[in-house]
Amino acid sequence: MAIRFSVILFLLFLSTLIDQTTYAGENENKFLVSSISIRGNTITNKKIILRELPFKIGDTLDSLNLPDLAIRCKANLHNTHLFNFITVNHIINGNQVEWYIVVEERWYIWPFPILEYEDRNLSSFIKNADLSRVNYGAYIKVDNFRGMREQIKLRLISGHRKQVTLQYITQNLDRDKRHGLSAWISYYTKHEVNYASNNNKPLYFKSDNGPARQVFFADLTYHYRPKHYWYHALTVGTLHAKASDALVALNPNYLGDENTTFWYNHITYEATLDKRNSKIFPLGGYLFRSELSRQGFSKQESLNHWYLRLTGGLYGKLANRVFAGSDVMFRASTQTNSPYFLNEAIGYVDFIRGYEHYVTNGSTYYINKNSLKFELLPTKVINLPLIPEGKLKKAHLAIYWSLFADTGYVKPDAPLPSNSLEGKMIFGYGTGLYIVAYYDIVFRVEYSFNGFGESGFFFHFGSPFLINYK
Repeated sequence: MAIRFSVILFLLFLSTLIDQTTYAGENENKFLVSSISIRGNTITNKKIILRELPFKIGDTLDSLNLPDLAIRCKANLHNTHLFNFITVNHIINGNQVEWYIVVEERWYIWPFPILEYEDRNLSSFIKNADLSRVNYGAYIKVDNFRGMREQIKLRLISGHRKQVTLQYITQNLDRDKRHGLSAWISYYTKHEVNYASNNNKPLYFKSDNGPARQVFFADLTYHYRPKHYWYHALTVGTLHAKASDALVALNPNYLGDENTTFWYNHITYEATLDKRNSKIFPLGGYLFRSELSRQGFSKQESLNHWYLRLTGGLYGKLANRVFAGSDVMFRASTQTNSPYFLNEAIGYVDFIRGYEHYVTNGSTYYINKNSLKFELLPTKVINLPLIPEGKLKKAHLAIYWSLFADTGYVKPDAPLPSNSLEGKMIFGYGTGLYIVAYYDIVFRVEYSFNGFGESGFFFHFGSPFLINYK
């Protein structure tokens, strides 16, 4: 049923895209972009906003395209995650068109305490009801450093996981904002880790004598954005891990070959075409991302293989206040029976709805997520009570009801009879209520059914899509 549902959605999307690209004929009315007025950007450099516009001063635009250009302009600026509200208008003056853009900037500096759960998802944390699996600490994030859309992130975490992370991102290596760099360095330790799985559920080991696992990694990425919707990234990095003797005794393949240390260097290339109207909660457009990585270059390293990950999404409006979406992800590796530490498949980061409490392991797997969404409350702008005037006072809120059906498959590297989900088709379906709020908040309450005949409520923060934004 889920596969048929997926095929029907894709056919509906194709017909929608065909309708959107069919024009009645050529329009003879052309207008010259004479001016672009931008207001509200007290911090953001004007060049950052101009980079996102699908036109520039001196361009000649077809009058039929002006409404679509205004919509695309607003979507592009929304996807920078720099603004809460955006207004785009144009005025025709003779054979010229003047554009007027008003933005309301977000709050960009966030020094706040951290209080987070360590489980794979919110539903697992609620089910386990184990407060020892809580992390706390401090997080400092600057989202629009110098007004140039640069990011600085510092995380200091204690509790179930102890971690120090520093990240810097810039897209401003050249005048046209096409080239950028990011650097990421992190070190963390954990006293309790998932070391194996049984009956499709994770098994945990807790060390009373020092960390069970320590991990250090560092990445340097070159970004290239030649056009609005194309992204390229080339990353080089290294990862080093260490496991306790007691952990390796429980699972000799945890780091591979009974090793207590693990390391490899890698180089990864990503190419992304992203024309979604929103990276947080897309209702229209499409996405394709490919990622090819080489992990390990010598016999001394713990890994020596390639992996490929492909992700695609198609989203469209089927009727008034009715939307559909479908995501597909495929991952494959040239190495089988990888160390358990890196052999996570469905149930960890990517999961089938209805299987939040289960995990699978394998180097090759795929996931397909499909949904119909009904807009119960169109985006509504509200003034929050008890909040002083400023960038946090005005908020937006939208509510959707969804029907969904997901499928997936994991090719087992080393089949275990107790893990029945590996090597068979996995399917889940259900209905959900989604609350989409400002500052990229998405809260989901879903009632799901799985292949075990189980059903229940599941709670999540974040969107149900396979790719959000980086």
